[in-house]
Amino acid sequence: MSSAYDFPGGIHPPQRKQRSNQAALIEAPLPKRVVLPLQQHSGQPATPCVVLGDVVKVGSVVAKREGMISSDLHATISGMVGEISATHITIEGDGQDEWQRLPHLDWQSAAHEALLTRLSESGIVGLGGAGFPSHIKARVVERHTIHTLVINAAECEPYITADDLTLRHYPAEVLEGAQIIAKLCGAPHIIIGIEDNKPEAIEALQRELQLDLTNSHQPVPVELAVIATRYPSGGERQLIKKLLDLDVPSGGLPADVGVLCHNPGTLLAILQAVRDGQPLISRIVTLTGDAITQPGNRWVRLGTSVKELLEQAGLNPSGLDQVIQGGPMMGTPLLTLDTPVTKLTNCLIAATIDELPPSPVESPCIRCGECESVCPVALLPQQLHWYARAEDDAKLARYHLFDCIECGACSYVCPSHIPLVVDYREAKSRIRLQRIETAKAEYAKHRFEFRQARLAREEAEKQARREARQAQQRRTPTSAAASSDTADLRGLRIAHAAAKASVKKAEKTLARVAQEDPKQPLDDLEMQLATAQENLRAAELQLAQARNQQPSKESP
Repeated sequence: MSSAYDFPGGIHPPQRKQRSNQAALIEAPLPKRVVLPLQQHSGQPATPCVVLGDVVKVGSVVAKREGMISSDLHATISGMVGEISATHITIEGDGQDEWQRLPHLDWQSAAHEALLTRLSESGIVGLGGAGFPSHIKARVVERHTIHTLVINAAECEPYITADDLTLRHYPAEVLEGAQIIAKLCGAPHIIIGIEDNKPEAIEALQRELQLDLTNSHQPVPVELAVIATRYPSGGERQLIKKLLDLDVPSGGLPADVGVLCHNPGTLLAILQAVRDGQPLISRIVTLTGDAITQPGNRWVRLGTSVKELLEQAGLNPSGLDQVIQGGPMMGTPLLTLDTPVTKLTNCLIAATIDELPPSPVESPCIRCGECESVCPVALLPQQLHWYARAEDDAKLARYHLFDCIECGACSYVCPSHIPLVVDYREAKSRIRLQRIETAKAEYAKHRFEFRQARLAREEAEKQARREARQAQQRRTPTSAAASSDTADLRGLRIAHAAAKASVKKAEKTLARVAQEDPKQPLDDLEMQLATAQENLRAAELQLAQARNQQPSKESP
């Protein structure tokens, strides 16, 4: 077991996990109809690649990823495409459940690019957080050296038990999925971080690790670290500090300290995609709350109606006050039950008003400092609260607003019942919008500068041709033409170099923003990259044509 370090703050809210973790993991009934949102991941929404009336099988691609940060979407039932809109695709089921799988891959012998392609083709995204595409995350080794892969099995938020049940039923598969990621990122060490409130999952992992050790099935050694239950131990930064005593820098990523994190559900999906050729078409969802009579965890097809799913679990409409997607600390109340299950739906809480009563009326801050004492990122929530409401973005940046993980610990302990996390989320949204506007301005500036450079180049080429014509009386026709062509080629080389630099700059900006802030829309940055790539292709074509027209002695 790893030596446990510690992170600041944290709280101990009621766990309320026993209602769902005592029931067996079962398969939810096959839905007759699914609604598949095109945005189920960080970055750009997927683009439909089917038309109305198309017949699809389970696993058929219905929407392709758009741009660098995006993910493919697959049919989760067999049937006919019944509706396509700007936000979703609807499939009417035929009840046959016919499959279309990808070929089996032997991950131990397969090339890295083949594995990355399989992750991309399978639409795998992180199932425990913001849904960052796994094929992009696996390429972190191109910019960082990874020394440890962390399996984040803490599952610290109350009510949620999806990862707990995943580890109880599929410990070998989760560990094998971790070996695939360790191969891709080059990590020589794997460590599992799990809270001590999951004894059955811990026992299953210990049994599997001992079996693997006996049979030498572990290409990369795996360590199991059981940590004390405390919210939010499952935050990436908090778990890395707890397990490895490493501090992820402000504004940085776990990869900056040589660590990559994945949760058990994602690793299971990765193995199923590689070994079985099964794209991400279902996931384990925790169904709980006092307003249902049959709580538990179920394998659910993506696109299944939340209302239909809860009714199957014995929903009591008269006692239902609200349904929260996610946990009570970081989850989101659903405005309607006609919402589909997505790749990011790990838990549905059908709560009564007595179970999760509304917050009391907010009163003025008494400056007690409780929020500061429980912050797991060691921020100053009081100051952030004041500056957020004053829209003082300079001070918010100074006090590291975007380091806030929105865990809700500060709001939980606030005696004045101030919705601190709401303030932070609204401030982040406002700043993100400002960043989008800044990106648009940068894009316009880039286009203007490129146009000015093009006009200057064209003017230089015209001047070179004029000079060549003036010198024609003193030179032979062949020499004059060669001089003019050389001037033209020089200008085209300059334009090609400038276009190439613009593409590199746009790629770096897009990758950096996507990793630093997965929630930020990337439309303008994607457009800027596409424009730069188009300009580069045009410059390459012009340069190639000019080279072909040069005499053979001209060096390329």
